[in-house]
Amino acid sequence: MRKELESLTREVKEEKSQQEQNIHRLWAKPLGERIDSCRALGNLTIAEIDSKNQQIHFHPPAEDFALFREQEPLRLSRNDPAGNYFQVIFLGLTNNGLSVQCRQLEDFAFNEKSGWSLDEDFFDLSPFYLRAIESLAEDAHGRDHVFPVLFEDQTNEECSDTYSDVAESLDNDENELNDSQVDAVATALASSPFHLIQGPPGTGKTHTLAQLVDQLVIHGHRILVTGFTHRSIHNALIKIQQLVDSNCPVVKISPPVVSERLPFPVYDDFSASGLDLEDGPYIIGATPFALASRRLSAASFDSAVIDETSQLTIPAAIMVMMKSDRWFFFGDQCQLPPVSHIHRDSPRDASIFGRLVKQSKPTKLDTTYRMNDELTEWPSETFYQGELESANPNHRLPLKQTPRNYRELIQTEYSLVNVSSAFDDSRSRNDDEADLAADITLNLLESGIPAKEIGIITPFRAQASRIRQLLRHSDRFQVKFPNAYHEIGVDTVDRFQGQEREVIIYSFTASDSEFIRKLDNFIFQSERLNVAVTRARSLVILLHSANLRRHAETIADYHEPAAVFLSLLAASREISLHPTHEHSK
Repeated sequence: MRKELESLTREVKEEKSQQEQNIHRLWAKPLGERIDSCRALGNLTIAEIDSKNQQIHFHPPAEDFALFREQEPLRLSRNDPAGNYFQVIFLGLTNNGLSVQCRQLEDFAFNEKSGWSLDEDFFDLSPFYLRAIESLAEDAHGRDHVFPVLFEDQTNEECSDTYSDVAESLDNDENELNDSQVDAVATALASSPFHLIQGPPGTGKTHTLAQLVDQLVIHGHRILVTGFTHRSIHNALIKIQQLVDSNCPVVKISPPVVSERLPFPVYDDFSASGLDLEDGPYIIGATPFALASRRLSAASFDSAVIDETSQLTIPAAIMVMMKSDRWFFFGDQCQLPPVSHIHRDSPRDASIFGRLVKQSKPTKLDTTYRMNDELTEWPSETFYQGELESANPNHRLPLKQTPRNYRELIQTEYSLVNVSSAFDDSRSRNDDEADLAADITLNLLESGIPAKEIGIITPFRAQASRIRQLLRHSDRFQVKFPNAYHEIGVDTVDRFQGQEREVIIYSFTASDSEFIRKLDNFIFQSERLNVAVTRARSLVILLHSANLRRHAETIADYHEPAAVFLSLLAASREISLHPTHEHSK
């Protein structure tokens, strides 16, 4: 045990050290560089200070402010993020301006109205991880139940009678479960102490999760619902609340949620919910970190249902596993793994799902309700052993009229455009691809595709920011579709995971050969390609440079992700277009 825990402890400390070095290098850069790389907002001017609500409102900047997410922690300073700064929470664009919440207002006099900047923050989570690792050796539950699963390759045990009973009870139209979903729930309930459920894109993972929780409620369990993000927890709880007995409490334990209305109560801690006096059943949604804090330190659970475990690190999973006797892991090792600075060559190994899938076969959901048959074929053959099928095979792009331009792009489900440029020097921003993406979007809007059904994604923040700027400031968009900017999804692949659109436009962006060579593992990452194209229901449009394809062809014999990239291009119909910068002006 000692050797394994020392290795995991060392990884946590190395990860922390690398993160600190990276963020301090970022903070040390000039403000202009931080803004250009889409890692900061600068030259902000205060419009109003709301002391009552502890909020600061800025005049909206001309720069793209969507590079930060609502509820993201940031540092507010006068271009001094490593020194004299405030910790704030980004609230986004409100009726009062660009807003942040600052609980330190009384500690600082805002004598200067202008010259403020917002930078990424760094929170050292290693103390949570290290305490969780220590508990494996100190606590009997950790030594006897958690450690053997993580480090001794303990497999799960299955009860065939339980499987038969559950499968029979679920096999009816009322539950709206397909065969693979019934199998997943029945196998999970028949398994101890854990089970893995693999949910490929669009296969009804959240619905299956809710059905599993409903069965656990019937058995009187105290259930923890947790995951990698607050959004995944909220989505799961909303679905669960619609399904379970109305007498079963469904709550979230976390700080107040100000960015959205939730149909269930949110409490600051376990005692405030009153559930500390109940025997169960009840359902509590919380992050792993809430379990390791005062919020839920006194709680324990019969079962933990854990979402997005392909992105959940092993130390974070330990925090969950120490609080429960049984664990149900929902994930997909073929989608994005955790961001890891020390597992760059094998990032899947950093996740709990990636660790456990080596010793226990998951139940795979095999029917996608998102993609049509043509879109399903490539990810099915590439990632899911040809087992993924479409529940809506004949769904096609719902156009109200034929596009004025780019008609060839809608004649096949995968369209590919080699975007030529006078200079092949684009790195994390490519104006030609950005202009073309915006112009294609305008034509789709004119053809009757709703703005909320169009997604434009890219590997790079700077490219996403450039495209958002085009949509926000283009006269053609403002005259014809003034509200489209707020509804079109434009972001990086990492931030788009979990979303879907009718149309996905994917800008690979890079055309500089040396830049491509240095970042080929990132650009060609198979999991990133899978997530990117499987956001679409009916149409994927790929924009790439000749240099990107050329580099992939050069290394494909020994670089598997590059070979996967080329297989995606081969599955697409190449269209010849010649964009100019006038398109979106």
